[in-house]
Amino acid sequence: MDIHSFGRTPKEADRLYRKQVERAWLSLVERGGEVDPKLRDVVRDSWLRCLAMGVEPVAQRPTLRGTADALEQLRDRNVELLRAFQHTWRVLGDILADTQSCLVIADASGTLLDVCGNPAVVDRGARGCVSPGYEWSEQSGGTNAIGTAIARNAPAEVHSAEHLLAVAKIWSCSAAPVRDVVDGNLVGVVDVTSVGESHQQHCLALAVTAAHQIEETLNSRELARSVQLLHWYQVQLTRRSAQALVLLDRKGRVLAANDLARALFADCQSATPLDRGRQFLRRQSTEPTLSDLVAALPPRTRALALEPYGPRSRTWEGGLLVLEPRRGAHSARPVSLIEASPDAFAGIIGTHPALADARRRAARMAQASAPLLLIGDAGVGKQRFARAIHETSNAAAGPLVVVRCGSLEPARALGELFGEDASARSGRLQDADGGTVLLDDIDALPAVAQLGIVRLLQENLLVRAGGTREFPLRLRLIAATRRHLGEEVAAGRFRADLYARLKVFSLRLPALRDRLDDLPLLAHRRLLELEARYGLGPRQLGPALQAALAKLRWPGNVQELHDLLEALYLQSEHEVLSPADLPEDYAAQLAAGDAPSSENQSISGLERSAIEAALQREGHNLSAVARRLGISRSTLYRKLKRYGLVVD
Repeated sequence: MDIHSFGRTPKEADRLYRKQVERAWLSLVERGGEVDPKLRDVVRDSWLRCLAMGVEPVAQRPTLRGTADALEQLRDRNVELLRAFQHTWRVLGDILADTQSCLVIADASGTLLDVCGNPAVVDRGARGCVSPGYEWSEQSGGTNAIGTAIARNAPAEVHSAEHLLAVAKIWSCSAAPVRDVVDGNLVGVVDVTSVGESHQQHCLALAVTAAHQIEETLNSRELARSVQLLHWYQVQLTRRSAQALVLLDRKGRVLAANDLARALFADCQSATPLDRGRQFLRRQSTEPTLSDLVAALPPRTRALALEPYGPRSRTWEGGLLVLEPRRGAHSARPVSLIEASPDAFAGIIGTHPALADARRRAARMAQASAPLLLIGDAGVGKQRFARAIHETSNAAAGPLVVVRCGSLEPARALGELFGEDASARSGRLQDADGGTVLLDDIDALPAVAQLGIVRLLQENLLVRAGGTREFPLRLRLIAATRRHLGEEVAAGRFRADLYARLKVFSLRLPALRDRLDDLPLLAHRRLLELEARYGLGPRQLGPALQAALAKLRWPGNVQELHDLLEALYLQSEHEVLSPADLPEDYAAQLAAGDAPSSENQSISGLERSAIEAALQREGHNLSAVARRLGISRSTLYRKLKRYGLVVD
């Protein structure tokens, strides 16, 4: 058997392999020989790295970083990571509570921040350098799961004899990196450490699952901050409409920018691109200054101000960078009036390219006065788009009147829309004079009312039902439909001349099923709104529920998602929502689609979840999945077969 080719030690060869490792270590220590090539690849490579760094296998111990005050400062700098870890421990802790294992979290340098588990095991760890403050990078702690996971940027498992330092050989450990979901940077490492041979085969899957859980928690909280920042940004856009603005998050990354700012950066190779999520600050500080930003700016551009979000404190929570061209400088691309900033539509949540394109086109269309047709399924947000278009148009000072054409009684539709001459009552269209009218489900409008709309668009004149007097009317008309109006024209149910006027300026809005990547952000925005409305405490989607919701077809789109989340918020008493909280009809849909209807906290369930998450993240590339999980391809194949996971 070729032992060293396995990602984890084969159970049937444990004893023989351990003796082989012990002989290799003694040979290295006593005779200074070469590293045995029969060791597992991950262990052999780590030993070689450590020896090249001057690690001393016998006498060296992991470094204890600083005083209690220094440790407290380190924990303060990693407070979000610690909170996410504690949340994960509450979810997964029962699995380790009665074992000889503990769950450990380290920062990106490998310095331990917290250890949770059976008190007896935690106490023993404190005596064996497994406690907060000890650095377990490879340079400090030799070959070990935490340091080796950092060095490889992938999960790692190191059994007792495989540790390079003598002091570490009483432990066996499995670790997985925790990365920032936005930029992929390492933020920490989560590790399962066990006493000697008590380490179980499921520990690596548990570490990977814990890492994914922490990543999702961190991402959820970052998304919530982003929503708050974007709300604040909308106010700043109104107040600073003539200035170039860049919104930065608490990690110094670009969250948004208006077109004036983008024009300053256009075609400038030396400046940091204004892509969302791009690191803008060249160095991190408690509260950055304008000098920190100089390297990211284009030539001939001056930073006027860096206004922090929220009250000034020792913690930077993001802020607004205000820019201007230096005297005599000209932007590379002029911004025309028709290129209204898509950031005016930031209340329409989502980052999918199709939605981003719809926002950009809508922002441009808002500057025109021609009628506009919004096309999209029920619940995609047609009314939200119409409101954003109205608020950024020349008619923004006037009212926005919404008419749901499908609810109009055919016999009274004409009077409702155009008013009645006999009673001198104005209709909904005159109510919108000087502003915007949204005719929702315009395909349901009776034919006689369609004719009146055509005349209004042609002549800007309105005649009330039963009368002859003409009223001048100035308004922006936005129509919305979920149907194909060309087919309605062919079937004789919609006027061809009205369709000809509407289709010139038309915009199709993407369905939720076509932009499921936006579902977590939409959900977190909605849950924040529900918390503010009902005050029942915070709620967030658990990973299992998030995965389950992504399998639904969402015929009601964003509105259906909002309604479901409101039901979950009001009915669940748990902070982390799971598939078990779903109403019966949704659970039935998932069951029919062979999707999990509840979170499985068994070991096999955790391992399956870890494999499914890795498959999704690596695009079903089995080699990459095996590397991410720290197992061989053959082991991965066996587990795929065991759990019935079919890979195309």
